[in-house]
Amino acid sequence: MNRDNIISSSECNYQPVCNSGVIDPVTLCQCDSDCNEPKGCKDSLVAKIPVVLSECAIQIDVECDIRLEEKAFDIKTIDKKVCLTQCHLVPHTNKLFIEGFVQKNIQYSTVECVNEDSISGNVQHTTLNVPFKCCTAINFDKSPEFGKNFKTRLTAIDNNMCCPDTHEDSWIHYNKYHEPVYCELQWEKILESDIYNRNRMCAEGFTDECCFLRFTEKMVVYIGIKVLQNRQVYISNKYDDCDKYDDCDKCDDCNKCKCDNCMPEKY
Repeated sequence: MNRDNIISSSECNYQPVCNSGVIDPVTLCQCDSDCNEPKGCKDSLVAKIPVVLSECAIQIDVECDIRLEEKAFDIKTIDKKVCLTQCHLVPHTNKLFIEGFVQKNIQYSTVECVNEDSISGNVQHTTLNVPFKCCTAINFDKSPEFGKNFKTRLTAIDNNMCCPDTHEDSWIHYNKYHEPVYCELQWEKILESDIYNRNRMCAEGFTDECCFLRFTEKMVVYIGIKVLQNRQVYISNKYDDCDKYDDCDKCDDCNKCKCDNCMPEKY
């Protein structure tokens, strides 16, 4: 009987062997490297580079109701990041249309069993995207450049020099294209409050506090956006000692600036 009892006890306490472990660890040796000084053209040149049209901080207010997959006792942590899917400037206006979403990864604890001394459960997670869209007016430090197009019909005089010639038409078609205006997300800041709808009984006997399946989230999202456009820019090699770039660049006449070698406004 004792032997049988021992066997039964060992079988009850049996735990499966874990398959996790470290696979083929390798210690890497140091590789040799040579660092060279960056070199570039020292002469004046014309380069096509992104030009900053505007830098702005935008506030977006979002409120949403979130439903979890299982009843939650509490929220362990929430990770967030902002993703932009659209940032469009309407030509010849200062209106910037923004669209995107806040991606949230919510980790919460559930209740599997409860007694008067403790509760136990699993940690679950839910990942979701909270969309937003808005339109904002921005101020330009540099005005964007847009293309032009026109079509003109040319009409000649007939041989009698009395009436327009109806036997021939001539046209001028002109299209000047422009670089697209695009945005770059610089930073983000999110302030939020979560209001839990605790209306689900889950831990009777341990606490009077209920679980929740839904909660309301109120967010104030701040994003920093840089509006850019590729431009052809003249870079002078005589500009190293000039520290008046901002003042010179905004002058209507470059000769009025104190700096002799400043860059003209229209390049």
